[in-house]
Order: sequence, then structure tokens, then C-alpha cells
Amino acid sequence: MNMYSFYKKTVSVAVAATVIFGTAESTHAASFSGNTDTTLATVSTTSTNAIPKDLAQKLQSRLDKTIKDKGIPGAAVGITSPQGTWFGASGVSNLATGTLVRPEDKFPIGSTTKPFTAATVLLLAEEGKLSLEDTLDKWLPASIVNNITDGKNITIRQLLNGTSGIYDFLNRDEALIQAEILKNPTKQWSPEELVAYAYGKERQSWEYPSTGIILAGMIVEKATGSTFAEVLRSRILDPLGMNNTFFAPQEQIPGGYVNGYLDYDNNGTLDDVTGVNLSFGWTAGAIVSNTQDLTKFAQALFGGELLSPDSLNQMLNFVDIGVGDSFKYGLGLTSREFEGIGRAWGHRGDAIGHGSQWWYFPELGVTYVNLQNSQPQSDDILSSMLKTLLAKEPKRVPESSFSGGLIMLGAAGFFFKRKRPLHNMKSC
Repeated sequence: MNMYSFYKKTVSVAVAATVIFGTAESTHAASFSGNTDTTLATVSTTSTNAIPKDLAQKLQSRLDKTIKDKGIPGAAVGITSPQGTWFGASGVSNLATGTLVRPEDKFPIGSTTKPFTAATVLLLAEEGKLSLEDTLDKWLPASIVNNITDGKNITIRQLLNGTSGIYDFLNRDEALIQAEILKNPTKQWSPEELVAYAYGKERQSWEYPSTGIILAGMIVEKATGSTFAEVLRSRILDPLGMNNTFFAPQEQIPGGYVNGYLDYDNNGTLDDVTGVNLSFGWTAGAIVSNTQDLTKFAQALFGGELLSPDSLNQMLNFVDIGVGDSFKYGLGLTSREFEGIGRAWGHRGDAIGHGSQWWYFPELGVTYVNLQNSQPQSDDILSSMLKTLLAKEPKRVPESSFSGGLIMLGAAGFFFKRKRPLHNMKSC
């Protein structure tokens, strides 16, 4: 299988051989340089009022129809655009009780955790606590570094953008990981156990960075003397008022999260797979959040509120991973073209029985988030919702403004979907 096919497959979760896994009106400017996906940008804020009632009704109807047609138990969606903001939900959070999904409900977000980890590292670099050019041996013990092929020459930057080429245990060791998770789904995985799957393995020119971003999370803890949860909360979650976002391996989740569903035994019936310990994704895939908080994060990140212009430019420096312009990878961030919609920066993620889409469309001035409680996920919800929105013909940049201070940048786009079509165990 070529690399394009390898990464274009939709992630799902497999068991054994088949399953597991108000209004603001200020405007300021920021400039970016570097790779072809970034250009001079105008950062602006606009109304966060609700979208028109007739459009809200169309979006709700479209969401209802899509989850019914696709057999998805439930989903929550958040859209912020020049036309206003809409948060909606459809379906159920628990098939047994019939409890309805609410827009504010929390879901595991899988690999959408990766941009959080990368932003945390960049903030620490701004504080002078570390450098993206630091190598592994500056922060991690020889017991780890010496077991990773040429580990002493791998930088933090390479961990975040996949150019470290470190063996990705969530893609390549799925059968082993699946079997161990099935044996003990409540096991609390340590990051050391996870990265050990990469020991002695050959490095590639580019590799999806689950293992690398777990190593980056370990460096965050070493550089600060704090848990990753504490650093994430003090640098990002609390300052942005993200009160419904939690790093599951190290924090309790008040009220829990919606149940997750998967065709566990491949018999055509969704099974409740809630309760698998999310620590197996650690800083590469173990955050729990909701659509409102993820919208706040997108607005702050791409609007220049969270990172300095230089840090954001580095995050948006997407590298060619060898499959042409169809998609690229930045620092914990992807760039993707959605057919019939446009280019976006963001990430998607898969946890066990859950899926997430988190995107900013710089040419449209739109942020989009959807969270669902089943696997496998696809782009169906995103496609149907945004095509409904775009039927209203929103203005495009350079002169359009956008709620929350999002950057109006030209982008090349991608997001890759990962290794196997239906029976992968990747949460990330």
C-alpha cells in the first residue's frame, strides 16, 4: 500500500483481529512567514450572535438526517462563521437509556489532543523552559533515548511534526495493543510503557507522530516538574475558560462523558465500549472535551490569542509527508482540502467508540467541530453540515471578518485519516 492509501483510510477501533481500538468589534494584524500554507494574515473579531433562525433549523434537520442515515447514535456540532454561531446536537448519548445528546456534552477527542500538546510545548518554548531544537537526551533518561534508533539526534520539533520518523505504536502495533487493552480495558498505561513499543524499531522519513507526541508530553513534565494535566490547565484550559476539558489520564471527568459505541464483534450491531481507560493515548489522544470548549481553543489558537505570531507560524509550517499536496503535517496540526468545501487546518481524532473533527477554514472564516459517539467515523457529518451552511454563500476572505479573532490565512489543506478502513484500534 502506498503512503497516500496508508494514511487516507478512515480510523476505527478494532477488537482482536477485528476491533479496538457577545459581540466583539476589535481588529488587529499579525504577519506570518514561512511555508506555502501561510501568508500575511489579518486577525479580526466579529459578532458571535446566533445564526439566523431559518439556517439553524436547516442545520438541525441536516444533522438529524445525517446521523439517522449513517447509523450514528449521537453527535454534537459547533459552527462559528461570518453568519453567526450555532451549537447543536442530535441523537442519544446512551442507547440503553435513550438519554438525548446535549450540545454541551463531553466526548473523548482522540488525536485532536495533539494540537493541545503541541501548543503547550510552544508556550513553554516562549517561556524559555525548553527549545524546539532540544534533543531527546537533554530531557529524557538514557533508558528511553538509547532504545530509540538514533534517539540522541531527534529534536522536539521532529517529535511534533512527524519528521522524527519514530515507529508509531498506535498504527503499527495495533494487534498487540488491542489484545492487551482487551485483556485489561481499565489498565492505567504509563507513557514509558507506550513508547517502549518503538524501541529498536526502524525510523521512517515521516511517521504519524503518536509516539513522538507522547515523548513530547514526557518532556513537558520533565521541563516543568509538573504533571502534563497541570501544565495544560495553567497554560491553556484555565486562561481560555475551557471548563469542560480534561486530560483523562491525570484528571477526573466531572459527570463523565457520553457512552461510546462500536460494532465490537463485527456482527452489525453497535456495542457499548464505554469505560476503556483513555491513558493508552496519553498526550497523543486522551483529552475529553465538548464542542464549545474546542471552539474556544480554535478561536484562541488561530486568532493569535494563545501563541505569539512566531510560535503560531511554526505550528502552521506544514511539512510534505511524501504524498503531494493532498495533505501535510505541522506541529501537532494537519492541513487538508475538503472536497466541495475548502481548505482547513485542524485535526480529527478517534477514541474507542468516539470520533472528533476540529477544523478552521481560513478562506471561509469558519470554525467547525463535531463530536460523535460511534466508530468508525467519516466526514459525513462535516460534509453535510458545511454544505448546508455554505448554501447561504458566506463571503470569503481577504475582507471577511470572523468571530473569536480567527486568522484569515490562505492555507493548503489536508487531514489524513489513518491506517485501516474499519478495524483499527487507534484512538488518535
